Amino acid sequence: MKNQPQLKPETTHKLDASLCTGCEMCIAICPASILAKDERNEVSFQPDKVDICIKCGHCMAMCEVAAISIEGLSYEYNFRDIPQTNWNHAAFMDFLLARRSVRIFKDKPVSVEVLQKIIDALSTAPFGVNPDNVEITVVNDKKTIEKAFPHMSKMYLQLSKILKVPVLNSLLLRTMPKEVSNTLVNFIVPHVQKGLYDSSTGIDDITRNAPAMILFHAPKGAEEHTVDAHIYLTYSLLSVHSLGLGATAIGLIGPAINQSKPLRKMFKIPKGNEVVESMIVGYPKFPFKRAIVRPRTKVTFIS
Repeated sequence: MKNQPQLKPETTHKLDASLCTGCEMCIAICPASILAKDERNEVSFQPDKVDICIKCGHCMAMCEVAAISIEGLSYEYNFRDIPQTNWNHAAFMDFLLARRSVRIFKDKPVSVEVLQKIIDALSTAPFGVNPDNVEITVVNDKKTIEKAFPHMSKMYLQLSKILKVPVLNSLLLRTMPKEVSNTLVNFIVPHVQKGLYDSSTGIDDITRNAPAMILFHAPKGAEEHTVDAHIYLTYSLLSVHSLGLGATAIGLIGPAINQSKPLRKMFKIPKGNEVVESMIVGYPKFPFKRAIVRPRTKVTFIS
């Protein structure tokens, strides 16, 4: 909006001195050291540091008397009492052991209300700079997902053909980060050569006939958006399991959407945004009989 007045730093962050008990916990907890004692020996925000506040809310969450206010955060909307539960590591491990990646779904739609609960869980997720740097697209129209699969298939089949040409292979792989090129050469291409990802077979082995899908995308230059998208995906996978649903992260979906104008239009991905993570969601068709554990062997402790 034109001529919109800009709030001064001292009006975006306030501390009510009449409520403050002087415990100084907000000073101790602030990761950017924005709060300090002023010349009156009172706790206050330092005007020259307010601009580096990421609105993590730690100071407000720590203040027993709710003396702090920050623009964009409110005690009523953003904060809750911490639940007093008997949650422990053993119960957490039981929850994780019961979760599996699900790729075969019942022919049953997932309601908007249930999908919203997955998104609600993301309101508790940590973030790097801004929680809204990552945008989320929730697709619960199976027909749209089915229409997308042939476009994704076409891209990977064409990519496999290009990589068979030595000159083009070398030029293409040279433009990619090593992680991406290794994944392409060592994982995706062998799958294509074995007949996977080919829509002409009538088998959808990318979106897996899922009734729903969630995309995590962001402007390419948005701070910390890649890490944040990974975190949001992880929280979503755990939330899905708690709701009796199944899900799998599908790394093939994002690159296909990013390279395809029809797919970007189909999923309403804003211009300049890139899909970083994606997951398919639905009700599991088959229950697993056993949990699978994969002990990590490449671990170094430094004491």
